[in-house]
Amino acid sequence: MTEDEGSDNKAYLDNETPESGQDRESLDHEKEKENDINPQTRASEYSDDTKKSSISASEEDVEDHRCGWFNIRPRWMQCFNRPAGFLVVIFLFSLAQSTTVNGLVYIVTTTLERRFNLPSTRSGSISSMYDFSVLIVIVFVTYFGERANKPVWLGTGALIFGLGSFLFTLPHFLTEYYTYGAADDEEVCNVTRTVSDQCEEDDGNLSQYYYCFLAAQFLHGIGSSPLYTLGQTYIYDNTKPREAPVFLGIFQVASNFAPAIGFIGGGLLLTVYTDLQHLYFSLSIDPSSPLWVGNWWLGFICTGTVAWLTAIPLLAFPRRLPGTEEYENERRQLAQSGSRFRPSGYGTVEKLKDFPRAVFNLLKNLPCLCAYLASGTEFFIIACISVFGPKFVESQFSLTAGEAAIFSGLVVVPSALAGVLLGGWLVKCFDWKFRGKIRFVLMSLSIGMISMFVLIIRCPNVPFAGVTVTYENQTQRLDVGESNITSACNVDCNCGTNYDPVCGISNNVMYYTACHAGCKFMDTDGDDKIYSNCTCIEEVGSEGIAKQGKCYHDCDNQTVFFFGVFGGLLFGFAIVVPSVTAILSVVDESQRSLSLGLQSLFYRCLGTVPGPIIFGKLIDSACMIWEYECEGQGTCWVYQNDDFATSLFLVVLSCRLLSIVFYSGSLLFYKPLKKEIGEDGDDEKKEEIDLSQTKTTPSSTEEGMEVAFKKDADNSYLEEKESI
Repeated sequence: MTEDEGSDNKAYLDNETPESGQDRESLDHEKEKENDINPQTRASEYSDDTKKSSISASEEDVEDHRCGWFNIRPRWMQCFNRPAGFLVVIFLFSLAQSTTVNGLVYIVTTTLERRFNLPSTRSGSISSMYDFSVLIVIVFVTYFGERANKPVWLGTGALIFGLGSFLFTLPHFLTEYYTYGAADDEEVCNVTRTVSDQCEEDDGNLSQYYYCFLAAQFLHGIGSSPLYTLGQTYIYDNTKPREAPVFLGIFQVASNFAPAIGFIGGGLLLTVYTDLQHLYFSLSIDPSSPLWVGNWWLGFICTGTVAWLTAIPLLAFPRRLPGTEEYENERRQLAQSGSRFRPSGYGTVEKLKDFPRAVFNLLKNLPCLCAYLASGTEFFIIACISVFGPKFVESQFSLTAGEAAIFSGLVVVPSALAGVLLGGWLVKCFDWKFRGKIRFVLMSLSIGMISMFVLIIRCPNVPFAGVTVTYENQTQRLDVGESNITSACNVDCNCGTNYDPVCGISNNVMYYTACHAGCKFMDTDGDDKIYSNCTCIEEVGSEGIAKQGKCYHDCDNQTVFFFGVFGGLLFGFAIVVPSVTAILSVVDESQRSLSLGLQSLFYRCLGTVPGPIIFGKLIDSACMIWEYECEGQGTCWVYQNDDFATSLFLVVLSCRLLSIVFYSGSLLFYKPLKKEIGEDGDDEKKEEIDLSQTKTTPSSTEEGMEVAFKKDADNSYLEEKESI
């Protein structure tokens, strides 16, 4: 009996003047019948009321649990209507999404800079636009998608994502064939030549296609926003509690394995020339040339097609898979104390009114808030390494863009696979609760931070006349801002400004062009160009000869570097499953999607959006030589390796320390509804003590029942079970 009912009956009895004792006895008898209602029935009614936050009763018909489109629900499709069937489809969507966003976009960064004359700040902005678009919509997608048909939202997202991939390739089809190097009459030194103004002859500005890439990344973000929020929540809600970490681990494998497909597959594509029409024609450059532009666009067509194909089965899955309702009762007990959220209604107006209250309810959940902040610092690291990692490897170890992409993929793939599977397996094997998961996260981050000290390893720059060393003395180093590619040996050669490097055979010094090396003649040796009579290269007893292309040097630290990065990434990826399941376990069941949405909002605001832009600005300041186009934007061809490595190391170290501090705060502020004792014991025995036992146990009398039903909503369910 509720408090209002008890008050009404009391008032009635006080105001009534019975004419006989029989009337009073009749009323007392009715009141006793109300008090004799089975407490278990009341607890059941309360439990049913709490389930309304996730799904309304009108949606609990058999048809909603069947797989199909509209009224087309054939029987043969129902064999896929299970968690494993959904996992296969969303695995493929995640594979296409992560291959594109976390693989292809990153490895084509250097190629786009070269092809469309973009500085690192702009190329970093292309990556950040994806996260910026997700940031705009993620909270609304997760809040309204929580009570909607999640697979339908996922299928719609797959369609939008595929459209963005196709749009990303559009600049390739709108531009003329790629041309490279200096003009034929500007290749060698010529004192009688007049250098023309290239801006007057330029018939178009390639950098304008930068905005097309931004629009494509914006669509990528909109389409991906339901994937790692509604998708993970749907898996978590529709699988058994002990199986959920395994299913989420497999799902995370897709998102962490797919970048390898992007890195390795995209790296192989970059060894193919960008204009397929020229495959059977003779080219004067090969993939080892810094002027080479590989096939950066074909991979996006493949991933866009896969995304569209996965949208069809995603739109067929029901709002909730059959037979999964009972899983919620087992999970409800581990929520953070004070985290329960009860919506005021289920209509659109009520949802809008509840939105600020729902967000505030998650933000006051301190373990969750600390985990959000930690994800922001971790994703700052991930964004910086993902976007500029291949460029860092290419610069430090004198690799081509394709080689750098393949090497990066070979390090990322096994470390991501092993890390995610290791984290998911450990959670399942030891059945860790929140505290156990966060302690494992702290241990992994600490070990990974130690491994990342290999980033202080750096290789010296290749000698570059007028850029890293002086023309007159190749042992005299130059700093950033001191470059001057004009010298007494080439001042009268009237050289152009297009980058087309050559390497001195006798001194292994690189020059901006053959003209800047003072070369007067050019010969061909097969597909190679050989330049002679180079006044800037001539030494006593040797003729100045140069060949087209960059100079290379060996770096003994390469093996140590890759093993160290592998270890750091392994322990970094190992926290993925424990951290996600930890967040989902401490929030109310009606707010799991929104909690992941807020996490996504935090790590994009603090990490993936500002990260590439800030770090792009840092490495632009380490640029030694720029090639500018008419509007002032340009391409950096050489970076100061010491400054590049120092910037990356300081970013990784500072962000990782902040992550450890935030996760420690999450562990400190955790106060569960059920207290866990001995979670980390040798035999992992767990003894749960109901916190409600510390309060007065209500009696079976009317007063006791009324006290029990006045309890706070967070503890009422547990206290009803105790009284029963």
